[in-house]
Amino acid sequence: MAGYFGFAPTAELQTHIENALIRAKQGGSGEPMYISRDKVALGITDELIETLLIQLVHMLPESDKRDTMEKLSNFIKSTVHMLMKQLLSKDTDENVLKSTEFLTLSTHIKGGQLRVGNPLPNDLVAQMKASFAAVAAGEGKATKPALATQFKLFNDLLIKHFMHDFNETLDLGMFKRKAASIAQSGITKAVHVAIDKLIPSLNQVELESFTKHYDSLIYTAD
Repeated sequence: MAGYFGFAPTAELQTHIENALIRAKQGGSGEPMYISRDKVALGITDELIETLLIQLVHMLPESDKRDTMEKLSNFIKSTVHMLMKQLLSKDTDENVLKSTEFLTLSTHIKGGQLRVGNPLPNDLVAQMKASFAAVAAGEGKATKPALATQFKLFNDLLIKHFMHDFNETLDLGMFKRKAASIAQSGITKAVHVAIDKLIPSLNQVELESFTKHYDSLIYTAD
């Protein structure tokens, strides 16, 4: 069975996704397809960061650590949203179809519900689930090094899928593509630094909240 990361989109984003897929199948005249693509791309960007970071922050006990994480999470969300807006532009329906095809690779059904996400290596899923179980068993301190390594690999895969692979579907000029590559590299480094600082600093209770949150987002397909 294949491993996945996936989150349930809001009703608004799900509607945008369904409309974009329907529009792609219909073809012909109508609203330019890039309009639907942009709504979906910006919606996924915002809700992905909301799911990975902001919801997690709200689950942690109140502390200076939580306040710092919340500020960082909101900064990352606004920065990535702005970058995505700069990369998106008017385009022909033919070119936009590449992005729509990517969308079909970024959605799947889990428990009868639409999920937005991407495949994960089965061995990584197994390792992360084992770490989550160890934390739940009270072994949080001993599990921190493994968690840090696993979450770096996990986030690298998400960044590659939702930034690099999606950007490959856009008709970007040389300068925008270079800027996107630099931004991706910077975000990857920033996430690694954040992981190295965050996970070692979490106590047992905070680790339990952290892993419980991600446990619901990482799974094998139905």
